[in-house]
Formats: sequence, C-alpha cells, structure tokens
Amino acid sequence: MHTALDDPEERCARLPVSRASFTIHRLPPDAALLRLIHEWEARARELRRRDVAAETRRRLSDDERLLEDLEETLTGDEPGEADAPERVLRVARCAGRVQAVAALFRAPRAVFVEYLVAAPWNLLGREDPPAIETRRGAGTALLVQAVRSSLATGLGGRVSLQAENPRCLAFYEHLGFAPVRASDQPRALVPRREGWWTTPVARLGAGVETLEDRQSPWMIFDPARAGDAAPLVRAAGLALSRAA
Repeated sequence: MHTALDDPEERCARLPVSRASFTIHRLPPDAALLRLIHEWEARARELRRRDVAAETRRRLSDDERLLEDLEETLTGDEPGEADAPERVLRVARCAGRVQAVAALFRAPRAVFVEYLVAAPWNLLGREDPPAIETRRGAGTALLVQAVRSSLATGLGGRVSLQAENPRCLAFYEHLGFAPVRASDQPRALVPRREGWWTTPVARLGAGVETLEDRQSPWMIFDPARAGDAAPLVRAAGLALSRAA
C-alpha cells in the first residue's frame, strides 16, 4: 500500500513553474489516493479564499465537485461507469507531486475517460497569485497516455469522454475532440454496463440530441477525424491519423 503519493514540497521548490515533462503511473484505489483527494479538496478551498479571478473560483469549485464524485466512486458510494475491477487509475507526476488523476475504462471501440481531475494549483490563471507547485499540461499528458493505450490495444487511438461544462468542452475541442455522432457507434464508446449513461448514449445512437446533450456533450478523439494538426496528436508525437 502506498503511504504517500507526493514527495516533500522542498523538492519542487527549486524547480521553475512552467510546462514540464510528466511521468505517468498506474495506481491502485488505496488509502493514499483517497488522502490525496482530501488534500486537494482542502487546497482548492484554500486557493478560492485567495485574491483570484472569478473564473478561477469557478474552475476550483468544479474541481472540488469532481474530486467529491471521484471519491464517492472509489469508495463505492456511487456506482461509477462500470465494474470497479476494470477501472484503471493513472496519475501524472512532476516535481515530486501528483499533478493530475485520471480514471479510465476500456470500451469496445475506445479508451473511456471516466474522470480527469487536475491538482487545484494547476487551475490558477496567469493573472492569479502563483503557486510554486503549478505545472502546466498534466491533464494533456494523461490524455496522451490514453491515446497511446488505445493504439496499443487495437482501439485505433480513439478516446471518449463526457465534457462536464463549457470550460471542459473548450479544452477538449482545442485538443482535437469532437462531439460523438451516431456514425461513431456511441454504445461502443462507453463501458459495457447498464447505467445512467444508457439513455443519452441511446439518443446519440438514434441521432437525437437534447439541450442537456449539447450542454454536456459526449466527445471522441478519433485520429482519423482529428488529423495530424490536432494538438493532442502533436503532443503524442505520433502520426496518428495515418496509424488509425
């Protein structure tokens, strides 16, 4: 069992606050990860009390909610997207700290991202008072790993997820994600489990879209559609559109 996921803060105090290289690690859903979630929740609340921009406060509030949802899913208080043993948990580490967490499943036609949560200090804007822990790009690093896993397991580099809000939607669209279409076989882009996703995914498969679907759309990164110019393709360092 892990006793801690972060090294002492002094290790990162000597490093510059910037985009950096990340290492990706697979973790069990053990007590150390739950402690990390609690630490991030407390840090998000502390950062919201600072003199930060209104948009930053919204991002931090969104982060707290996602962290709460992730904790309830890991502890079994919420059902999650599929059976817990099939869930893969990965973290992006840099400068002695975990900078982002992802929970993923293998679906029939894609790697499905159940959660993607950044460390709260990585949500600060450039106009906000800086945090020494900040390392830009941790969420993208985890998505790059998801694309590579999708390629390695015969899923063509496809990654699927649901955008929670307009901010998330803009982030994913920038990387090369697009709304799921009926022709994408929506049911094959999520884990095989009867659950809350069934109705909206069934609507997509039938070519029906509601206001709720447009506000929190299901998204897919498909290399064949995104093309080599997509930022996520460039970040992966692969000619994915030719490899799909």
